[in-house]
Amino acid sequence: MVIREARKRRNDLMYQDSPIRFYEDYCPEVQEQRAAYHDVMAKLYNLGLRPALLYPAKLQITDKEGNKKRFSSAEKAVAYVRSRPA
Repeated sequence: MVIREARKRRNDLMYQDSPIRFYEDYCPEVQEQRAAYHDVMAKLYNLGLRPALLYPAKLQITDKEGNKKRFSSAEKAVAYVRSRPA
């Protein structure tokens, strides 16, 4: 919740007149799992979809109508992208 709120207020967070930033800190295994989704997420953005990575490494895709799909692997997400009409 803290990270989500910090994103909303990006440049407005201050402490004693100094800006503060929050960063997600994942273990190397989770970072590797999340990195596997990088390419497919770029493709999803280009298709006009809204991808989001859920913790630890699950992809949620929201389409233009607000429908959501979740994938537990990058391979399944890539197969979904390939199955969509161009």
